[in-house]
Amino acid sequence: MKTESINIALADVRYLHLAEKVETKEDSFVFKPEIALPVQITNDPNQIDMSNGISIAQIASGIIKVLAYEPTHEHITYYTSLLLALQPDIVHELQIAAAAKGDKGELNFAIELYLAALRINSMIPEIYVNLATLYARKAKKAQEQEENDAYDMAVQQQIAILKEGLENLPTSPLLLSEYGLVQLFLGNADSALEYLTSYLAYAPEGEKKDIIDRQVTALREQNEDEKTLQQAFDEMQLSNEEHALTLIDTFLIRNDGNWSGHFIRGWALRRLTRYEEAQEAFLKCLSLGADSGDIYNELSICALETENRDLARDYLEIALEKEEGNLTYISNLALLYLQDSKFNEAADLILRARAIDPDDPMIASLVRELSSRGGIELPQQTEVIDG
Repeated sequence: MKTESINIALADVRYLHLAEKVETKEDSFVFKPEIALPVQITNDPNQIDMSNGISIAQIASGIIKVLAYEPTHEHITYYTSLLLALQPDIVHELQIAAAAKGDKGELNFAIELYLAALRINSMIPEIYVNLATLYARKAKKAQEQEENDAYDMAVQQQIAILKEGLENLPTSPLLLSEYGLVQLFLGNADSALEYLTSYLAYAPEGEKKDIIDRQVTALREQNEDEKTLQQAFDEMQLSNEEHALTLIDTFLIRNDGNWSGHFIRGWALRRLTRYEEAQEAFLKCLSLGADSGDIYNELSICALETENRDLARDYLEIALEKEEGNLTYISNLALLYLQDSKFNEAADLILRARAIDPDDPMIASLVRELSSRGGIELPQQTEVIDG
């Protein structure tokens, strides 16, 4: 917690030396008047009316605040002992009070009470989970109000308190499942799989275990599928199209709705000169909602190889609309225009490409082709053409 937050939280606490012994329910407690006690002053903390005296409740409230927000205080052990002497069942009472405050929407107060209970007894897993739930509620509220910094802080606090719990109780099924599910919610599949798998090792039999067991199975399959997808891509980079195709077909058995898988499949098929099948794969990408220039460029190649030049040109024009500055698309479309004797259209594209990268060797080749076939000489200076 930031120092500023601690200062604000403890703004109504004053440290006072009490001349008289504080009466407790525990005779064995040794009162030390030389140690100043934290006292919560509910009115004006800068103007204390000692004529009215200091109540036990004010001392208890002060100690609770210090436990929650300054647990490394040099006298924290003494304060904790005093609080337990005043009320031996304080941990239970703090949890009850915190739950009540949480139900009323007083999230910060509820968090304070749970934190105090946790600093007295750090071996109760439910307290960590209850705190994590409150931080999650704060995060949701901040998200609804579009307060990004507050959202990030609340999520960090949620994760931190569960991590702290796991450091103290590493085999707690409750904490393992909670942390795993939070990681899953945040999209951290690998971390979720790790902690939910650990949960299964310690969890008692029951409906919850069955549900998480199914979730773990799904995560493992997802993890395997992601690795298969990556392996297929790597094989394509190595020009091992047949192996890539085998891998991607395995991937698509469980992931037919994944357009990336169909793209790699189309890419492999196109490289294997199976153009009609490749075209089907790329069209499947579009049907699944993908809309990248790469797909239209690949479709253009397939159309060209199946002798449909008009369609190939249409696809390239769409690709260029998606990515106006893509030199590959510009060069490919300019080449088609040149081959179809559309020299003016080719010149416009070549000028645009040269403005983007005057040193590109493909562009230089197109300039020469334009000159020899179309008789058009482009100016030496690069002109920026809006397009």
